[in-house]
Amino acid sequence: MNDPAFAEFRAVVAQANREMVQGNPTRLKAIYSHQEDVTILGGFGGVERGWSQVEPRLDWAASQLQDGTLTEETVSMGVGTELAYTVTIERNWVRLDNNPEPQPLELRVTQIFRRESGQWRLVHRHADPLVHKLSPQT
Repeated sequence: MNDPAFAEFRAVVAQANREMVQGNPTRLKAIYSHQEDVTILGGFGGVERGWSQVEPRLDWAASQLQDGTLTEETVSMGVGTELAYTVTIERNWVRLDNNPEPQPLELRVTQIFRRESGQWRLVHRHADPLVHKLSPQT
């Protein structure tokens, strides 16, 4: 489905994620749904459910990140009338925990979005480390 509103929203999500790796969660928090069914399985581990858990986790995660850069590679994407998803690889360079040297942080990311009152909102984010593919032993 070609949805211009989702394309615009996706650009906002990308900017929000770039700001997050610089230590600023404000825009990401603004695009999240604030409902109690939202979830995050973030790159720092754990499972948070409901806005009352997700919001402080985003604040904490942002406090661990500084001076980051982010590039995103889209693996897959689908857009329906009420739900959409993206599967991406995020390649970040960030200073973690006040470390003076930037470090690579590569993540596999799945994000799910839904329309709420005519606006797209982020309702789920799952990010985990990008692991190099292992081949089966013969």
